[in-house]
Amino acid sequence: MKKLRAKNKKSRFFSFVLAILTIVLFAGNVSAIEYGGFGGRPAYPREENSHTESIFIHTLEPGDIQEEGVLTVNNSAEAKTILVYGVDSTPSTGGAFACAQASEAKKDVGAWMNLLKTEVTLAPGTSEIVPFTINVPQNASVGEHNGCIVMQEKKEKAKAGSGASLSFRTGLRVAITIPGTLVRKVEIVGFTVKPDKNGFLLRPFVKNTGNVSIEANARVITKYFFGSTYFIHGGEYPILRGETSDWNFELKKPFWGGLFRSNFVVEYDNNSEAGVGVKSGKFITRLEGPSVWFWSFPKAPALAIEIVVLLVIFFSIFLLWLSRKRKRWIKKNWIVCEVYPGEGIQDLAKKFNVSWKLMVKVNKLQPPYGLKEGEKIKVPPIE
Repeated sequence: MKKLRAKNKKSRFFSFVLAILTIVLFAGNVSAIEYGGFGGRPAYPREENSHTESIFIHTLEPGDIQEEGVLTVNNSAEAKTILVYGVDSTPSTGGAFACAQASEAKKDVGAWMNLLKTEVTLAPGTSEIVPFTINVPQNASVGEHNGCIVMQEKKEKAKAGSGASLSFRTGLRVAITIPGTLVRKVEIVGFTVKPDKNGFLLRPFVKNTGNVSIEANARVITKYFFGSTYFIHGGEYPILRGETSDWNFELKKPFWGGLFRSNFVVEYDNNSEAGVGVKSGKFITRLEGPSVWFWSFPKAPALAIEIVVLLVIFFSIFLLWLSRKRKRWIKKNWIVCEVYPGEGIQDLAKKFNVSWKLMVKVNKLQPPYGLKEGEKIKVPPIE
């Protein structure tokens, strides 16, 4: 679909004819973003940008009129009447993209959209395209503007005392970029690690200080104190224009516990040619936040094993220390004695009240440990 000015009425007529033909072509079950058995998707996705299969993406000048269409779908087993309307976008918890409520005043893209129909009734397993136009005002500021096309099931009002009447809704993002000096820039503004009931909550904060949304590759890397990687969280996330985004990554409590270090890294394409669903591949900026050290207490079974291992290690160290201490004492205090006729190693051990095995070890005797008259060996000091 090409950009059109308001005066191109003839082209708009052919577009609406094409929309009617597309309704027939897309009859039956159609893949769509849905909830409660109904939903929709952009009717005219573009091959060069796969994101247009789920997002309306356009670059428009102030005063432009862009014709579009939303394919509404009913994949349920019953007929549904669906309300279709435009609203502004709004940041949800954590700075993610969300659609404003129908009752909220429209000040941005929500006010730029005019739908040919505001409700459609669809039989089970059918679909219909609802044409609409995006009318960019002359005073639209440079940068990215966002809104939503919302589809909501029409429900009869609940009678008094009969309980609430729930109405599901689903929305499609509408991203309009006004050309000019486009600034693609984000900043890391914080990173915290806090314990929770299952382990730890790793929470980085990133602010978009530019005038367009940015798809950032955000990762939290957790390592052991000796440098080996323990776990990596993250993925690719949109950061909306002028918003601060934060993500909650849950790190399960390490079984063995120990000292860990987590740091946050974010990478994004800062070239002006990049956009929603488009990467220039030219200038990738990498930002690295501060490292956070934290201690994880081991789980009960691991603690029991570690205590036993530590006791074995400490006892082994004690025995080694005791052995070396005894060697030093023997070397310092034992004296040299001459063997008399008929004396054997066990006779000498009994005479000096010491183990014959120790005497063999100290004097490095070889089996059968026989002694010769006049031979000199080391013995304990005479008390």
